[in-house]
Amino acid sequence: MSTITYGRETVRNEGFNMGSGLLGRVKTYLARSRAERQLAQLDDRLLADIGMKRSEISKMVWGA
Repeated sequence: MSTITYGRETVRNEGFNMGSGLLGRVKTYLARSRAERQLAQLDDRLLADIGMKRSEISKMVWGA
């Protein structure tokens, strides 16, 4: 089981869910997309406070 937490929302992929975790992957995608949008709305000073640069948002959220 994998768990991803974004703020107060936790997304869990508990294995067999609608065909090998398909529902879990969709929930994870939606949560990461939301996190990316929310981080993009912060100003550069607030991003620096959490140790992040604007150019690193996608990498931090998606791990790419």
